[in-house]
Amino acid sequence: MFDITMIGSSIFEFWGQPKWGQLRISNCAVRSTQSEDWLNYDLTNLPASNHILVYCGSNDLIFDKSATQIIGNVCTLLDKLAEHFPNARLGYFSIMLCPQKSQAKQLQIINDINQQIANYCHYKYDYFDFNDFIDNDDKWFVEDGLHLTEQAYTMLNEKLTPILTQWAKQNSKATKFNDN
Repeated sequence: MFDITMIGSSIFEFWGQPKWGQLRISNCAVRSTQSEDWLNYDLTNLPASNHILVYCGSNDLIFDKSATQIIGNVCTLLDKLAEHFPNARLGYFSIMLCPQKSQAKQLQIINDINQQIANYCHYKYDYFDFNDFIDNDDKWFVEDGLHLTEQAYTMLNEKLTPILTQWAKQNSKATKFNDN
């Protein structure tokens, strides 16, 4: 049994095996996936876990999905995960604000999507906004302006270990881990 299973796209996949204290992590993320891919995924293939973290929606924007489609897919995915894993606690990582999305003039739509997903998660699932840590700062991104550097993952491990360790100890009603 894992403490946390991660699903989503390359931002999670490239994290590899996060170093979040003593937590046992299964990283099942797959690069280039969109939210719809995870909706169609056979969730029975995921390992047994007490908590599931989701990161998706960013690639949807690359493929011109609307905010409404992304929000609907993410919320449906969270509900589907809750149905398949009724004893697991669910969390969603906000879509990253990054230089690539800034260049594409998508920062406002990402903020809107993140806010609506945070509202949906309220009291039902947990929502983690890690944009405060990376702050759309070029120093945390590789040349493509989308993916994170090793230093960014190291910094996120340091910042998130106490937050996710606390989260992993909780097994009841969702708790907000941001100010939204």
